[in-house]
Amino acid sequence: MFTQLVRSARPATASFRSTGVAVRTFHSTRIARDHFLDANEDAFTKRALDESSAKPVLVDFYAAWCQPCRVLTPLLKGVTGPESDYDLMTVDVDEHPDLAAKYKVTALPTVVAFKNGAVKNKFVGFKGLADINKFLGLL
Repeated sequence: MFTQLVRSARPATASFRSTGVAVRTFHSTRIARDHFLDANEDAFTKRALDESSAKPVLVDFYAAWCQPCRVLTPLLKGVTGPESDYDLMTVDVDEHPDLAAKYKVTALPTVVAFKNGAVKNKFVGFKGLADINKFLGLL
């Protein structure tokens, strides 16, 4: 009975599993277009190592279990995107350990700035918004 009520009252944007539990569908927004979240090695190579791109890419190496990463990523999202001079890419170190090792990620969070396909700057650990803006000013 409950499942029938839930199914009849479901919004148009949600889909349901056989259990009757809603599964959220996500839509891309204008801001999310220049955010490359949970990038794999192919996406990393195509965007961060692109020598023809003059727009710097901040690569946020993170892990799902890292609490400072959970606080830093939204701050980075706020200063990057289509309206800014920077793009953001996030890379999960648990899923891509070879990529993290290649860029000497030994602590989390680690943010590496790429411009024209080369590393320009890097910081390790949580930074507040003022420190992030100083970091961006050095690129």
